[in-house]
Amino acid sequence: MSGLSLGIVLIAAFLHAFWNTLAKKSRIKIVFIWWFILIACIFYSPMFLYFYAAIEISAVGWACIVATGILHALYFFFVGGSYERGDLSLAYPLARGFGPFLVPILAVILLREQLSPSGIAGIALVVIGIYLIHLRSFSLQSFFEPFAAIRGNASIWALLTGCTIAAYSLVDKVGVGLVNPPVYIYLMFVISLLLLTPYVLIKERKGLKLEWQTNKGPILVNGFLVLFTYMLILFAMQISNVSYVAVAREVSIVFSALFGIIWLGESHRQQRLIGALVMALGVVFIGLSR
Repeated sequence: MSGLSLGIVLIAAFLHAFWNTLAKKSRIKIVFIWWFILIACIFYSPMFLYFYAAIEISAVGWACIVATGILHALYFFFVGGSYERGDLSLAYPLARGFGPFLVPILAVILLREQLSPSGIAGIALVVIGIYLIHLRSFSLQSFFEPFAAIRGNASIWALLTGCTIAAYSLVDKVGVGLVNPPVYIYLMFVISLLLLTPYVLIKERKGLKLEWQTNKGPILVNGFLVLFTYMLILFAMQISNVSYVAVAREVSIVFSALFGIIWLGESHRQQRLIGALVMALGVVFIGLSR
């Protein structure tokens, strides 16, 4: 992996954790998310029209676009729910680590693939990392706490987020090979926005104006970053090994833990940071086993 591609991926990982931190700091998370998806659709519409005019999308391509749009709507819904209920340094690592953890397991069950030793080691490390970020201390008294804590609302919503990440990753692996990536990603965001809009208008209508007035700056920043980070990763994949890029981007797990601990002042700092590092290492092992 070249220094240029590694640098691009690390910047993308940092920015991904950064925009998630802004989402965590917002007042009404799902409304904040709805606003920045809308801004992204407006901001990147010229890019979409430029690329869309020169391509044709097959029926399978459209099926992938619709599927990933639905899955991303669920992803954004669960992200908002997890940040409403728990810390960034818990929810983000749990969601981002659980997705890659699920993919090889699903491949074994559905595709009859075999796990390599490094894949097995990676899965074990992710499980250990999940355990560690739920610890309140490293004392013997807290040994069994994670088994109860993981059933908490924030953890469940984060795990659901991880399930959607695993699902849309499998769909996108096919989709970006059939449809020009900027068009594919843009249409995915449009479908997600359309699916989230009825919920926001019915359940959170009163919060729309307040969220915009309170967080207009962060909304505009996220509206730019949410698609820009995708573009950085796609560019890195064009100039480097895809599996290495997919692995390196998961350093965002560590960035999120640092943002939560340092910026947001979240508790259980040692446990969250060590757990995030172990989970990131596990994802690296899983990625390199492919």
